Amino acid sequence: MYYELFLRSFADGNGDGIGDLQGATEKLDYISALGMEGIWLLPIMSSPSYHGYTVTDFYNVNPIYGDIKDLRLFLAEAHKRDLKVILDLPLNHTSTNHEWFLRALNGERPYSDWYLWLEDESWLKARRPWDKQKVWTPIGSTFYYSLFGPGSPDLNYDSESLWHECRNILTFWLSLGFDGFRFDAAKHIFDFSKKIGNCEYQHDRNIAFWSDMTSHSRKINPEAIFVSEVWDDWETVEKYSSTFGIGFNFPLSYVIKEAIEGRSVQKFIDGFRGTMPHYFTDNRSFESGVFLTNHDMTRLVTNMNGNQNQAIFALSMLMSVPGIPFVFYGEELGMEGVYNELFNEEQLEPFPWYESGFGPGQTEWKAVDKNRPGMGRSYEKQSKSNESFLSRFRKTLLFRKERPWLRWAKVDNIYEKSGCLCLELTQGTRRISFIYNLSDSAKNLCIEKTIHTLAGSATTTDNGINLKAWSCAVIE
Repeated sequence: MYYELFLRSFADGNGDGIGDLQGATEKLDYISALGMEGIWLLPIMSSPSYHGYTVTDFYNVNPIYGDIKDLRLFLAEAHKRDLKVILDLPLNHTSTNHEWFLRALNGERPYSDWYLWLEDESWLKARRPWDKQKVWTPIGSTFYYSLFGPGSPDLNYDSESLWHECRNILTFWLSLGFDGFRFDAAKHIFDFSKKIGNCEYQHDRNIAFWSDMTSHSRKINPEAIFVSEVWDDWETVEKYSSTFGIGFNFPLSYVIKEAIEGRSVQKFIDGFRGTMPHYFTDNRSFESGVFLTNHDMTRLVTNMNGNQNQAIFALSMLMSVPGIPFVFYGEELGMEGVYNELFNEEQLEPFPWYESGFGPGQTEWKAVDKNRPGMGRSYEKQSKSNESFLSRFRKTLLFRKERPWLRWAKVDNIYEKSGCLCLELTQGTRRISFIYNLSDSAKNLCIEKTIHTLAGSATTTDNGINLKAWSCAVIE
């Protein structure tokens, strides 16, 4: 399991109100105690943006987070706790403030070759595939290609020298001790076709690029971990995942949440079969990175309309499917926040260590709205109760950690029984069954074997069990 960590909001080590590497190092025991085996670190490179995805220097740590010495210590301490750390690396574009872009504007080679410039005025008709926004930004007498907005000029990987530079970047971060990378916007390396003058995903070219980058990285660290972000349908995700080894399963995250929202067993069955087909066989060339939320999505409890029982139930579903689970920071406290594409800080609010909202290590880089002091969402408050959301969340995570074999399990069967969802998994001689009640009322099931619950509760009856609403029973 991996913990998705946004440094700015997590823990402040130097008292300036902004989360940093020193603060995160001091909280590694907390992350380890959750049952995590690794950390997905969101971008830490120099950047003018709060999120870090517009980079100004690929070879340096953002000064607000610390320096290379602080990073080395963080990685060393994480490794002492058997925590792998992968770095989120956005190689698709840079900031307009990057030295490369500024020198490119002056016509300097090779930098002018490292970006995409308008060559034909008909290209100005091109639009972004998902929301039809313009993709060309004017500057002086020309335009540059910027799929993710004017502040993010895309890099031009038709340039061989840029490929070489990217290999150097990977070498640099691996040499510092990172265990691998989460590659941002993996399907966008080649996504504008000069031939048609419009946006067009060129999957074969993208995969060739990533094959080169991952091969280079494995020469440095044969055990390097790679996770691809390909936000698309399952068939497209599968194209990339074999190259990386792990692919984020975006479709499954929606299947789980939509099945719960619709109280629909069949929706989950159909969706699961469509998004996890490789786990129904013994042979597979990649794994799924399974998750419910991330930094680009509305938080889990908010998604469940504030229903914490449904949120724990959703987590139990996630922790019982094959693959590698990823958990977004703060979800273990039931933090809330709606993702908004234009103003998307709400789901990135500071991690509430204290019920008062203030104290040593508390980040204060932005005002809070959804997770205000006194709401009972703090670690301080919840760590004192065995019935808190944190305690229930941690119990579910530890269930998964104690059964690492589930990562590679095969799906033997998935079906409906007495109005409940049943999922059966095997791995070698191991066998486990999960029974989920996706409804607002209890269900009676005829079960002879001993069971325990992963979420909610169940009581024994003369003929089996009475599985309460939003509960998950386990047979081992």
